Amino acid sequence: MNPETPNPDTPEPEVATEVSPPARPKVQAGISLRNNPVLRRELIERVRGVKVVLFLTLWLGLLTLILWLAYQGSVAASGFGPGVNDIGRIGRQIFEWVLFGMLILVLFLVPGVTAGAITGERERQTLVPLQMTMMRPRDIIIGKLSAALSFLMLMVVAAMPILGVSFLIGGFTILDIVRGIAMLIFTGMVLGAVCVAISSKLRRTVASTVLCYGLAFAFAIGSFFAMLTWTIATNFDGGDEAPPAVLLAVNPFAAVGDSLPRSEGGFFFQETFSPFGGMRSLIDSLGDDFNEDGPERGPRIWLYYTAIGVVVMAGSIRVASNSVSTPADSER
Repeated sequence: MNPETPNPDTPEPEVATEVSPPARPKVQAGISLRNNPVLRRELIERVRGVKVVLFLTLWLGLLTLILWLAYQGSVAASGFGPGVNDIGRIGRQIFEWVLFGMLILVLFLVPGVTAGAITGERERQTLVPLQMTMMRPRDIIIGKLSAALSFLMLMVVAAMPILGVSFLIGGFTILDIVRGIAMLIFTGMVLGAVCVAISSKLRRTVASTVLCYGLAFAFAIGSFFAMLTWTIATNFDGGDEAPPAVLLAVNPFAAVGDSLPRSEGGFFFQETFSPFGGMRSLIDSLGDDFNEDGPERGPRIWLYYTAIGVVVMAGSIRVASNSVSTPADSER
Protein backbone atom coordinates (compact mmCIF):
# COMPACT_ATOMS: atom_id res chain seq x y z
CA MET A 1 0.00 0.00 0.00
CA ASN A 2 1.19 3.42 -0.90
CA PRO A 3 2.11 5.29 2.30
CA GLU A 4 0.56 8.44 0.87
CA THR A 5 -2.77 6.69 0.38
CA PRO A 6 -4.98 7.31 3.46
CA ASN A 7 -6.12 4.24 5.31
CA PRO A 8 -9.91 4.09 5.30
CA ASP A 9 -9.90 2.47 8.75
CA THR A 10 -8.01 5.38 10.30
CA PRO A 11 -10.40 7.88 11.97
CA GLU A 12 -10.21 11.45 10.79
CA PRO A 13 -8.75 13.92 13.27
CA GLU A 14 -11.29 16.05 15.08
CA VAL A 15 -11.37 19.70 14.15
CA ALA A 16 -11.58 22.02 17.11
CA THR A 17 -14.70 24.16 16.89
CA GLU A 18 -15.27 27.33 18.85
CA VAL A 19 -18.05 26.88 21.38
CA SER A 20 -20.20 29.98 21.73
CA PRO A 21 -20.99 31.03 25.31
CA PRO A 22 -24.50 30.28 26.52
CA ALA A 23 -27.02 33.00 25.99
CA ARG A 24 -27.52 35.26 29.01
CA PRO A 25 -30.92 34.92 30.57
CA LYS A 26 -33.20 37.81 29.95
CA VAL A 27 -33.78 40.12 32.87
CA GLN A 28 -37.29 39.80 34.17
CA ALA A 29 -39.34 42.82 33.20
CA GLY A 30 -41.17 42.85 36.50
CA ILE A 31 -44.48 41.65 37.86
CA SER A 32 -47.68 43.45 37.09
CA LEU A 33 -49.50 44.98 39.99
CA ARG A 34 -52.44 42.67 39.42
CA ASN A 35 -50.26 39.56 39.85
CA ASN A 36 -48.02 40.92 42.60
CA PRO A 37 -47.90 38.21 45.30
CA VAL A 38 -46.82 40.68 47.99
CA LEU A 39 -49.86 42.85 47.32
CA ARG A 40 -52.15 39.82 47.32
CA ARG A 41 -50.79 38.51 50.61
CA GLU A 42 -50.96 41.93 52.28
CA LEU A 43 -54.56 42.48 51.21
CA ILE A 44 -55.63 39.07 52.52
CA GLU A 45 -53.91 39.71 55.86
CA ARG A 46 -55.48 43.17 56.25
CA VAL A 47 -59.09 42.04 55.77
CA ARG A 48 -58.92 38.99 58.02
CA GLY A 49 -60.52 39.06 61.45
CA VAL A 50 -62.56 41.77 63.10
CA LYS A 51 -59.77 44.35 63.19
CA VAL A 52 -60.73 45.88 59.84
CA VAL A 53 -64.39 46.04 60.91
CA LEU A 54 -63.53 47.87 64.12
CA PHE A 55 -61.17 50.13 62.22
CA LEU A 56 -63.79 51.17 59.66
CA THR A 57 -66.40 51.58 62.38
CA LEU A 58 -64.14 53.97 64.28
CA TRP A 59 -63.29 55.83 61.06
CA LEU A 60 -66.93 56.31 60.07
CA GLY A 61 -67.97 57.12 63.64
CA LEU A 62 -65.44 59.94 63.91
CA LEU A 63 -66.41 61.37 60.52
CA THR A 64 -70.10 61.21 61.44
CA LEU A 65 -69.35 63.07 64.67
CA ILE A 66 -67.46 65.75 62.71
CA LEU A 67 -70.39 66.03 60.29
CA TRP A 68 -72.90 66.50 63.12
CA LEU A 69 -70.73 69.04 64.96
CA ALA A 70 -70.10 71.01 61.77
CA TYR A 71 -73.81 71.13 61.01
CA GLN A 72 -74.75 72.21 64.52
CA GLY A 73 -72.04 74.87 64.55
CA SER A 74 -73.02 76.23 61.11
CA VAL A 75 -76.71 76.45 62.05
CA ALA A 76 -75.92 78.09 65.39
CA ALA A 77 -73.70 80.66 63.63
CA SER A 78 -76.66 81.65 61.42
CA GLY A 79 -78.55 83.17 64.35
CA PHE A 80 -82.28 82.49 64.24
CA GLY A 81 -81.89 79.96 61.49
CA PRO A 82 -80.22 79.61 58.09
CA GLY A 83 -81.71 81.60 55.27
CA VAL A 84 -81.82 80.68 51.63
CA ASN A 85 -78.50 82.42 50.98
CA ASP A 86 -76.85 80.60 53.87
CA ILE A 87 -77.72 77.04 52.81
CA GLY A 88 -74.94 76.83 50.23
CA ARG A 89 -72.38 78.20 52.70
CA ILE A 90 -73.45 75.70 55.34
CA GLY A 91 -73.14 72.80 52.89
CA ARG A 92 -69.67 73.85 51.82
CA GLN A 93 -68.53 74.38 55.41
CA ILE A 94 -69.73 70.91 56.36
CA PHE A 95 -67.91 69.42 53.37
CA GLU A 96 -64.66 71.18 54.24
CA TRP A 97 -64.88 70.21 57.91
CA VAL A 98 -65.43 66.55 56.99
CA LEU A 99 -62.55 66.69 54.49
CA PHE A 100 -60.38 68.31 57.16
CA GLY A 101 -61.20 65.48 59.57
CA MET A 102 -60.39 62.90 56.88
CA LEU A 103 -57.00 64.54 56.27
CA ILE A 104 -56.14 64.48 59.97
CA LEU A 105 -57.11 60.82 60.22
CA VAL A 106 -55.06 59.99 57.10
CA LEU A 107 -51.99 61.68 58.59
CA PHE A 108 -52.54 59.65 61.76
CA LEU A 109 -53.38 56.27 60.17
CA VAL A 110 -51.00 56.01 57.20
CA PRO A 111 -47.83 55.80 59.34
CA GLY A 112 -49.46 53.07 61.39
CA VAL A 113 -50.10 50.83 58.37
CA THR A 114 -46.78 51.47 56.58
CA ALA A 115 -44.19 51.83 59.36
CA GLY A 116 -43.84 48.04 59.71
CA ALA A 117 -43.88 47.22 55.99
CA ILE A 118 -40.23 46.07 55.82
CA THR A 119 -39.27 45.95 59.50
CA GLY A 120 -42.07 43.45 60.06
CA GLU A 121 -40.56 41.17 57.42
CA ARG A 122 -37.17 41.47 59.12
CA GLU A 123 -38.60 40.62 62.52
CA ARG A 124 -40.45 37.60 61.11
CA GLN A 125 -37.28 36.61 59.20
CA THR A 126 -39.19 36.53 55.91
CA LEU A 127 -37.39 39.36 54.14
CA VAL A 128 -34.52 37.21 52.83
CA PRO A 129 -36.90 34.66 51.21
CA LEU A 130 -38.64 37.59 49.50
CA GLN A 131 -35.30 38.88 48.25
CA MET A 132 -34.43 35.42 46.89
CA THR A 133 -37.56 35.21 44.74
CA MET A 134 -37.80 36.29 41.11
CA MET A 135 -39.45 39.55 42.14
CA ARG A 136 -37.50 42.72 41.65
CA PRO A 137 -36.89 44.88 44.74
CA ARG A 138 -39.19 47.50 43.24
CA ASP A 139 -41.96 44.89 42.99
CA ILE A 140 -41.66 44.20 46.71
CA ILE A 141 -41.83 47.89 47.62
CA ILE A 142 -44.67 48.63 45.18
CA GLY A 143 -46.63 45.69 46.57
CA LYS A 144 -46.20 46.89 50.16
CA LEU A 145 -47.10 50.48 49.29
CA SER A 146 -50.05 49.48 47.11
CA ALA A 147 -51.52 47.39 49.92
CA ALA A 148 -51.45 50.37 52.28
CA LEU A 149 -52.95 52.66 49.63
CA SER A 150 -55.65 50.11 48.84
CA PHE A 151 -56.69 50.22 52.47
CA LEU A 152 -56.69 54.03 52.26
CA MET A 153 -58.93 53.85 49.20
CA LEU A 154 -61.28 51.55 51.11
CA MET A 155 -61.60 54.15 53.87
CA VAL A 156 -62.23 56.93 51.36
CA VAL A 157 -64.92 54.94 49.54
CA ALA A 158 -66.56 54.06 52.87
CA ALA A 159 -66.70 57.79 53.72
CA MET A 160 -68.45 58.78 50.48
CA PRO A 161 -71.98 58.55 51.94
CA ILE A 162 -70.95 61.04 54.63
CA LEU A 163 -69.69 63.44 51.99
CA GLY A 164 -72.93 62.80 50.10
CA VAL A 165 -74.92 64.22 53.02
CA SER A 166 -73.15 67.56 52.69
CA PHE A 167 -73.52 67.40 48.91
CA LEU A 168 -77.31 67.18 49.30
CA ILE A 169 -77.22 70.47 51.21
CA GLY A 170 -75.31 72.10 48.33
CA GLY A 171 -72.70 74.79 48.06
CA PHE A 172 -70.09 72.83 46.09
CA THR A 173 -69.83 70.63 43.03
CA ILE A 174 -68.72 67.11 42.18
CA LEU A 175 -65.49 68.60 40.84
CA ASP A 176 -64.74 70.04 44.28
CA ILE A 177 -65.16 66.59 45.82
CA VAL A 178 -62.87 65.05 43.20
CA ARG A 179 -60.18 67.68 43.74
CA GLY A 180 -60.32 67.42 47.51
CA ILE A 181 -60.28 63.60 47.55
CA ALA A 182 -57.49 63.50 44.96
CA MET A 183 -55.28 65.74 47.10
CA LEU A 184 -56.16 63.65 50.16
CA ILE A 185 -55.15 60.40 48.46
CA PHE A 186 -52.01 61.97 47.02
CA THR A 187 -50.98 63.11 50.52
CA GLY A 188 -51.46 59.56 51.78
CA MET A 189 -49.36 58.21 48.89
CA VAL A 190 -46.45 60.54 49.57
CA LEU A 191 -46.50 59.94 53.32
CA GLY A 192 -46.85 56.19 52.80
CA ALA A 193 -43.87 56.08 50.40
CA VAL A 194 -41.67 57.98 52.85
CA CYS A 195 -42.72 55.68 55.72
CA VAL A 196 -41.93 52.57 53.65
CA ALA A 197 -38.48 54.03 52.90
CA ILE A 198 -37.94 54.63 56.62
CA SER A 199 -39.08 51.08 57.36
CA SER A 200 -36.58 49.72 54.84
CA LYS A 201 -33.70 51.45 56.63
CA LEU A 202 -34.54 50.41 60.20
CA ARG A 203 -34.60 47.02 61.86
CA ARG A 204 -37.32 47.42 64.48
CA THR A 205 -40.97 48.26 63.95
CA VAL A 206 -41.17 50.29 67.14
CA ALA A 207 -38.38 52.62 66.05
CA SER A 208 -39.86 52.89 62.57
CA THR A 209 -43.31 53.72 63.94
CA VAL A 210 -41.99 56.43 66.25
CA LEU A 211 -39.97 58.02 63.45
CA CYS A 212 -42.87 57.84 60.96
CA TYR A 213 -45.29 59.50 63.39
CA GLY A 214 -42.71 62.18 64.15
CA LEU A 215 -42.35 62.80 60.42
CA ALA A 216 -46.13 63.01 59.97
CA PHE A 217 -46.33 65.52 62.83
CA ALA A 218 -43.58 67.63 61.27
CA PHE A 219 -45.28 67.28 57.88
CA ALA A 220 -48.48 68.72 59.33
CA ILE A 221 -47.19 71.63 61.43
CA GLY A 222 -43.61 72.16 60.27
CA SER A 223 -44.61 74.95 57.87
CA PHE A 224 -46.46 76.84 60.58
CA PHE A 225 -43.47 76.56 62.91
CA ALA A 226 -41.20 77.88 60.14
CA MET A 227 -43.57 80.80 59.53
CA LEU A 228 -43.68 81.59 63.25
CA THR A 229 -39.88 81.50 63.43
CA TRP A 230 -39.66 83.81 60.41
CA THR A 231 -42.11 86.27 61.96
CA ILE A 232 -40.30 86.34 65.31
CA ALA A 233 -36.93 86.83 63.61
CA THR A 234 -38.12 89.72 61.44
CA ASN A 235 -40.00 91.43 64.26
CA PHE A 236 -36.95 91.14 66.50
CA ASP A 237 -35.03 93.27 64.01
CA GLY A 238 -37.84 95.82 63.83
CA GLY A 239 -39.21 94.70 60.47
CA ASP A 240 -42.77 93.74 59.62
CA GLU A 241 -42.17 91.59 56.55
CA ALA A 242 -44.66 88.77 56.12
CA PRO A 243 -43.26 85.24 55.87
CA PRO A 244 -42.98 83.90 52.31
CA ALA A 245 -45.88 81.82 51.07
CA VAL A 246 -43.41 79.28 49.71
CA LEU A 247 -43.15 77.88 53.25
CA LEU A 248 -46.67 76.51 52.81
CA ALA A 249 -45.81 74.66 49.60
CA VAL A 250 -45.06 71.48 51.60
CA ASN A 251 -48.03 71.67 53.96
CA PRO A 252 -50.93 69.26 53.28
CA PHE A 253 -53.57 71.49 54.87
CA ALA A 254 -52.53 74.46 52.75
CA ALA A 255 -52.42 72.33 49.59
CA VAL A 256 -55.86 70.76 50.09
CA GLY A 257 -57.42 74.09 51.05
CA ASP A 258 -55.78 75.85 48.12
CA SER A 259 -57.07 73.23 45.66
CA LEU A 260 -60.67 74.07 46.57
CA PRO A 261 -62.38 77.11 45.00
CA ARG A 262 -62.26 80.42 46.80
CA SER A 263 -65.07 82.63 48.05
CA GLU A 264 -65.08 86.39 47.85
CA GLY A 265 -64.45 88.43 50.96
CA GLY A 266 -62.14 88.65 53.91
CA PHE A 267 -60.92 86.36 56.60
CA PHE A 268 -63.66 84.02 57.92
CA PHE A 269 -66.49 86.32 56.80
CA GLN A 270 -67.20 85.74 53.15
CA GLU A 271 -64.73 82.84 53.12
CA THR A 272 -66.02 79.60 54.60
CA PHE A 273 -65.79 79.22 58.37
CA SER A 274 -63.51 76.18 58.25
CA PRO A 275 -59.79 75.41 58.59
CA PHE A 276 -59.44 75.31 54.81
CA GLY A 277 -61.17 78.68 54.47
CA GLY A 278 -58.70 80.12 56.96
CA MET A 279 -55.79 78.59 55.02
CA ARG A 280 -56.97 80.20 51.77
CA SER A 281 -57.23 83.59 53.46
CA LEU A 282 -53.78 83.11 54.98
CA ILE A 283 -52.25 82.22 51.62
CA ASP A 284 -53.78 85.27 49.95
CA SER A 285 -52.49 87.57 52.69
CA LEU A 286 -48.86 86.43 52.61
CA GLY A 287 -47.75 88.49 49.64
CA ASP A 288 -46.98 87.92 46.00
CA ASP A 289 -44.93 84.72 46.08
CA PHE A 290 -47.70 82.86 44.28
CA ASN A 291 -50.23 85.62 43.73
CA GLU A 292 -49.79 88.89 41.85
CA ASP A 293 -53.34 89.47 40.74
CA GLY A 294 -55.46 88.45 43.72
CA PRO A 295 -57.19 85.08 44.13
CA GLU A 296 -57.36 84.56 40.35
CA ARG A 297 -53.64 83.87 40.06
CA GLY A 298 -51.56 81.56 37.98
CA PRO A 299 -49.72 78.63 39.56
CA ARG A 300 -51.14 77.77 42.95
CA ILE A 301 -49.59 76.26 46.03
CA TRP A 302 -51.24 72.90 45.41
CA LEU A 303 -49.37 72.63 42.09
CA TYR A 304 -46.01 73.17 43.80
CA TYR A 305 -47.09 70.73 46.52
CA THR A 306 -47.92 68.12 43.88
CA ALA A 307 -44.60 68.56 42.06
CA ILE A 308 -42.60 68.30 45.28
CA GLY A 309 -44.64 65.28 46.37
CA VAL A 310 -44.00 63.41 43.12
CA VAL A 311 -40.25 63.91 43.50
CA VAL A 312 -40.30 62.84 47.16
CA MET A 313 -42.41 59.77 46.40
CA ALA A 314 -40.17 58.65 43.52
CA GLY A 315 -37.05 59.16 45.62
CA SER A 316 -38.54 57.25 48.56
CA ILE A 317 -39.44 54.28 46.36
CA ARG A 318 -35.93 54.26 44.91
CA VAL A 319 -34.31 54.39 48.36
CA ALA A 320 -36.54 51.59 49.65
CA SER A 321 -35.85 49.46 46.55
CA ASN A 322 -32.10 49.84 46.99
CA SER A 323 -32.40 48.85 50.64
CA VAL A 324 -34.03 45.50 49.80
CA SER A 325 -32.06 44.83 46.60
CA THR A 326 -29.75 42.16 48.11
CA PRO A 327 -29.82 40.32 51.43
CA ALA A 328 -27.44 41.94 53.87
CA ASP A 329 -24.99 39.74 55.73
CA SER A 330 -26.67 40.63 59.00
CA GLU A 331 -30.01 39.39 57.68
CA ARG A 332 -28.84 36.00 56.42
